[in-house]
Amino acid sequence: MTFFSDQKAKLSGLFAPSVQSFARKLPLPRAEKTEMVEDDNPNITYRDMQERLQIPVHVTTPDQIEGDKAREFGLYMARQDRWDELADQIRAHDTARLTTPSGVSLAELMAFGARSDVVRAAEHALLHGKPAHDSDFFSGIEALESILLDNPDCYATALIVAHMHIDIGWAWRGAHGDDSLGDVNREAFAAHFDRARDILAAFPPSDHESAALSAARCALLPGKVDPGAHLIREFESLINLDPMNPRHMRALGNYLLPRWYGTYQAVDLEARRTAARTYQDWGAGAYAWVWFDALLVDPDGFDLLETEYFLDGIEDILMRRPDQHTANLLAAHLFQSWQITRARYHQTGLRPDLPPALRRGFERVVHDHLRELHPLIWGHAEIGFENTARIISTERLAEKGKETALAAVAMPFLKALQEGYTVRFEADGINQIQR
Repeated sequence: MTFFSDQKAKLSGLFAPSVQSFARKLPLPRAEKTEMVEDDNPNITYRDMQERLQIPVHVTTPDQIEGDKAREFGLYMARQDRWDELADQIRAHDTARLTTPSGVSLAELMAFGARSDVVRAAEHALLHGKPAHDSDFFSGIEALESILLDNPDCYATALIVAHMHIDIGWAWRGAHGDDSLGDVNREAFAAHFDRARDILAAFPPSDHESAALSAARCALLPGKVDPGAHLIREFESLINLDPMNPRHMRALGNYLLPRWYGTYQAVDLEARRTAARTYQDWGAGAYAWVWFDALLVDPDGFDLLETEYFLDGIEDILMRRPDQHTANLLAAHLFQSWQITRARYHQTGLRPDLPPALRRGFERVVHDHLRELHPLIWGHAEIGFENTARIISTERLAEKGKETALAAVAMPFLKALQEGYTVRFEADGINQIQR
């Protein structure tokens, strides 16, 4: 079965469709609530005192704006067939290690935008596990392959095409377990990952000092026969190339969970090793970053967490990243961790120190660092940052995040609010005013 074309002979003498012309056929995507406060007085919620808890709420954040701008730039350049200019921008942003405030590579976002028409067509065609009879997404794949054939030495173009195959491979595979995966879907997943691997083999990350190429090699791991044998080496190389980007460390911890390719002991070991290697950059921060997503995705990891080391890491991160995106990210994580461990260890009596320590860490971040709310971060924290099993619209997730955030932030000030104080968050601090 032929899943895509990768040979120039197959395209010679034929008109290779441009991505611009292919995009004209695509349908436009269609855009597509919960409450909780619990403390010493469960009858009081932030809703009862909402007017007296005054904190700016930013539904749209600089992180989202920068990310959308980079994706739209990549999409626009692809639809205009301005591949040389796009490749120059991807290389420049990759070399400078430019990211959004959350650490998402702008080079990778441009590459995502450039392939998004083709990937979206594939996902639409494969919605039911196989292409519709009238689907034509293969022409989009061939269009991008032809661009790579015309630019065989351009690693930026190779990144776009390789990631296209990785994305489409996942579209074929879906979220099914191995036992329920059909032969055609499994073969297509393997074929697309093999093609991506062949493309990237010509561009060793060390030759180009490219974090984007190294990250792409990590993205190929699920297609390997024994991913665990390569995981630590590939991520160590990536983190060494780009130590200031925490998303690499977060991804490492997630992949080391038992549900993927590791164990809780492996997460803790690599958290400590990564913290030692990056101490000059992050202090103890890497210990917290490696555990970060893993804890919310799989709370069994709390059994092994070294609490003080983790909280020291949180403090070291905030010393180096005192922006409001990071403050929201860490506050949301600590709040969810506190709620999870309070429920988890209440019955067993195990780890009695952990929930109150996490609560103190959460309140310290709120008092010392948090000055505005980014609801989408809080919404993502509630379902686990790397949990792709649950799908919710961005609007609903932001609304849910706003309610959770307001409820959470009210907790450290509940007594003052009950006594009639107004709590006002301002850029230079928090004021409690009695009226």
